[in-house]
Amino acid sequence: MRQDKQKATELRKKGKTYSEISEILGVSRATLCDWFKDEKWSKHIKKSNIERNVKIGTDHLRKLNEGRKIKLEIQYKKTEEEAEKEFEIYKKEPFFMAGLMLYAGEGDKISNNIIRLSNSEFYIHLIFIRFSEKYLNVKQEKIKFWLLLYPDHDIETCINTWVEKIKISKSNFYKTQIIQGKPTKRKLQYGVGNSIISETNTKKKLMKWLELCKLNLY
Repeated sequence: MRQDKQKATELRKKGKTYSEISEILGVSRATLCDWFKDEKWSKHIKKSNIERNVKIGTDHLRKLNEGRKIKLEIQYKKTEEEAEKEFEIYKKEPFFMAGLMLYAGEGDKISNNIIRLSNSEFYIHLIFIRFSEKYLNVKQEKIKFWLLLYPDHDIETCINTWVEKIKISKSNFYKTQIIQGKPTKRKLQYGVGNSIISETNTKKKLMKWLELCKLNLY
């Protein structure tokens, strides 16, 4: 028996992988595979190595997820602390309270990571967009928009009107959603607009402000 094959056999029986043996002895994986492919004991070791690697991979992934969770919890805690300090600074500013009240009445308060405000009035969205830029420090390119229309709306006319009225770029628009079927009541001339900001940290700050606003009423 070749001396390197004998050493390879010893290493294989100790549970070494082909990659590990190849690195130690300088024997190619193809050669190792050819030597051990018909050995039942080697197949058993291969199965054990696979199970071990799956467990290691699973444990590693679990630790990564735990690390991310802890990191996010620290980040969210910091955001809430910042929100409390900022609320004390901004709460006497009428425009700040106006933005909060708009979201309290028209905004999505269920989703954890999306700020969404729906309304058919241009000025409602314009106020909220300016509020988001000023107090939430959201850049305009991060503020997305989409329209809910009926089939007989002129999509391009509606989009252009909203672009003009709320002062954001057409590139900020998501695909327009069309309500199928005929309207059961008088339809809105330019549909319903939806302002969207997809930032979990920013949503948490906004919701903290709303919570503090409620507490300050009592």
